[in-house]
Amino acid sequence: MRDFFARQEDARRRTVRLIILFTFAVLGVALAVYLVAVTTWQLSVQHLVNGISLWNPRLFLWTTGGTLLFVGLGSLWKIQELREGGSRVAAILGGRPIPLQPQDPQERQLRNVVEEMAIASGMPVPDLYLLEHERSINAFAAGHDLNDAAICVTYGAIRLLSRDELQGVVAHEFSHILNGDMRLNLNLAGWLNGILMVSQIGEMGLRGMRRVRGKGAAAIVLVSCALYAVGYVGYFFGRLIKSAVARQREYLGDASAAQFTRNPEGLVGALKKIGGLTVGSRIEHPRADEMSHLFFSNALQEAWLQALDTHPPLSDRIRRLDASFTGKFPEVKPLPAPPPNEIYLQPQPPKAASGPAVALSGAEVTALLCRAGDPVQEHLDRARFLINELPEPLISAIRDPFGACAVVYGLLLDRTPAIRARQEEILTAQGSQAFLEEIRSLAPALSTLPPEVRLPLLELSLPALRTLSQKQFSLLKKTVEHLSAADKRTSLFEFTLRYLLLRYLEPNFTQRPNRPAQIYGLRGVQQECSCVLTSLARIGHQDETLARQSFERGLIVLREEKTEFAFLPAAECGVACLERSFAALENTSPLIKRRLLGACLECLRHDGKVTVAELELFRAIADAIGCPLPPWLDMSHRQILDQQ
Repeated sequence: MRDFFARQEDARRRTVRLIILFTFAVLGVALAVYLVAVTTWQLSVQHLVNGISLWNPRLFLWTTGGTLLFVGLGSLWKIQELREGGSRVAAILGGRPIPLQPQDPQERQLRNVVEEMAIASGMPVPDLYLLEHERSINAFAAGHDLNDAAICVTYGAIRLLSRDELQGVVAHEFSHILNGDMRLNLNLAGWLNGILMVSQIGEMGLRGMRRVRGKGAAAIVLVSCALYAVGYVGYFFGRLIKSAVARQREYLGDASAAQFTRNPEGLVGALKKIGGLTVGSRIEHPRADEMSHLFFSNALQEAWLQALDTHPPLSDRIRRLDASFTGKFPEVKPLPAPPPNEIYLQPQPPKAASGPAVALSGAEVTALLCRAGDPVQEHLDRARFLINELPEPLISAIRDPFGACAVVYGLLLDRTPAIRARQEEILTAQGSQAFLEEIRSLAPALSTLPPEVRLPLLELSLPALRTLSQKQFSLLKKTVEHLSAADKRTSLFEFTLRYLLLRYLEPNFTQRPNRPAQIYGLRGVQQECSCVLTSLARIGHQDETLARQSFERGLIVLREEKTEFAFLPAAECGVACLERSFAALENTSPLIKRRLLGACLECLRHDGKVTVAELELFRAIADAIGCPLPPWLDMSHRQILDQQ
């Protein structure tokens, strides 16, 4: 299976190919509308004497131009409706947000599974939604990127699936997030909507005929029928394109999920239960059709033409994972309607033993890059280990917006008494005395937090922080900035936390800017690459000569013809430089990102080892440019796994 970067590049190429195919479909619809118009015009009484001609330049410009504009506006309207990302899609389909501290044990189990996989993948925890009126087994992931991703699961899935089966379904959806399928899927919904609107005009014309009488009524009926047919023919071919793409991505999602969990039986069990359930995976919501390609399994009735199905047959998917499958599905008892107002208590999971942190060798760190977007069971175990290591006060705090803000502030408080006193004055001056008291209560837990757990703790707090109001978010930004600058300098961790916090949360509170054009050549980001590599080299080496040697080691991977990179002075590698560099590098192609991260690894490995702090910095850089990496696996963790 190709790696994360190759799959991201493939997703970009597929988007370009789909744009071309849909362009041809739209042009075909526009041409068909023109033929309807010119035929109607020529068959009118006043033009029969002149004979029939299918070419009318003026009519061609008006009809094709109008059709293209109409289809474009229809697509743009739908894409704009979905601009808010995964949460908007979940709301359209009737999804209910799952609480951060669910009392229902199945909802709690789902949140645990999703959080473990997010940490194992090195990505922000996505928003979670429940389709509580759907008794079938299904799920979907939606969004434009990692920052606005949402996972939505049906009521039937959390009630009928075991933990392993639910884990297989969620791993499948995570593969869509990591493989770059989400943006493509939302664009598909938008493009199809524009074509469908042509047929909707014809449908409105037919409905309006009930109130129209006279000579022109027959002509209007014929034109409306023709537009209705033309629109649906275009929509038919659009559905063919959408379904063909979706089926192939489902096979890849199954393979990635099996590799991630190393437990294909869980995914196979979920697919078998869908086959044995009366309602299967069908979604009853009236808008399920337009979003059908997002789901884990077929959300609609099987189409009369197999090519129109958005998902491969269940038997084919199962046999790719379990060659011994005979085609017989187990009988699954359907669920009754969801009982109202159930209240459950969920016991806390047992704590795992911890081990001392150790430095990693270069070979182990290189293996981490190969796992970008491809976490495996070891990373899932490591994520569960990290979450279980978190003290109970911190777990409770990050489930609540107030507590999550307090945790963020607490992570920024300095251990030096004088600086910490200034930071406490900042909190008090901004009316944050309540936060200060909460932070003091969390101080014992935060002071013993291992360095490698700090970023996962931030990621786990994101769902709660996304529920802040605009005013509360502005205060959070302002307070984080002041706390970071209290000692007149910004440490590496302070910069990383502030940058990632804003990167994860800003899209939820400000309008999403238009996505800039992607950069495909290193020549466009030479200065930015130089800034990142120089910063890494200087952090790892106090000596100027050793830092320069480390920088040159990284250029072995990065340098190419007609590119020039420079080892920058320390004064030019500040916070502003890194922020500009990350913003530009996030828009580079996946293959450039892979080369840059490879160069970063070579830079870090120059002295023969990589410390925990350096590796967390590397993961933060990868995250900042849109390449989520799984947590690192230290030797003590492997020993624990071997003993279990």
